[in-house]
Amino acid sequence: MAFAVNENIHEYVPEVFDQGVDDWSPDLAKAETDVVNQIRMTWWNRYEDPSKFDKTKLTESQWTKATVYKALYTYILPKLSTFRPEGDPFYNQLEFYKERFAEEFAVQFGIGVDYDHNNDGSVSSEEVERLTMDRLYR
Repeated sequence: MAFAVNENIHEYVPEVFDQGVDDWSPDLAKAETDVVNQIRMTWWNRYEDPSKFDKTKLTESQWTKATVYKALYTYILPKLSTFRPEGDPFYNQLEFYKERFAEEFAVQFGIGVDYDHNNDGSVSSEEVERLTMDRLYR
């Protein structure tokens, strides 16, 4: 199963399907890879053996919004944009979804990453890994 599908994109920006593209699955797959890599870089590789990471142990629904936001600002909207700020709704949305991605990523790490360590098909409260992404201000 995938973290996100076309219907998830349609919830946020239905007009991307009015541009001659009916299937954004390849872009969602790239975004999912990016999200998984960022999870590994931010969380897993700091505390666990990198060779033991298994993305299938993540709870997919936890990363749906992040995957959609990542796909939108990195892959989909740049394809649709003319990159002229005046009158280009897709250009104007790039920064918006980039910020939403950063916020969503921080939220998910704040509430805890669901990871089925024991591979029993469910995530117990002991398997939720929290990582706060606070900044130190001086």
